[in-house]
Amino acid sequence: MPRKASRPKTSSLDPQRKADVLNRLKTIRGVTDGIYRMVDDNVYCMQVVKQISAARASLDRVARIMLENHVATCFVEQVRAGEGRDAVAELMETLNFQKDLV
Repeated sequence: MPRKASRPKTSSLDPQRKADVLNRLKTIRGVTDGIYRMVDDNVYCMQVVKQISAARASLDRVARIMLENHVATCFVEQVRAGEGRDAVAELMETLNFQKDLV
């Protein structure tokens, strides 16, 4: 059975949540810039590792926010549109790469 043409996928973040995500990403960018400088300045390895862990935790938080938003909006819309099987497959594929989110 031929698949129907799918519409382009976009995010449907509400303005407040989008601002929160963008602010978190700006902070993460600052942290990663700092990590780069630390390595360039030969800062003690364990201090660098701590900053990397902090950046990773921040990225995980952004991923969790995006996942929650996806389930509450995009996923629900796909199920309502009769695309539930595809929605579940896509979600499971993503969760396989984000094991610490589940």
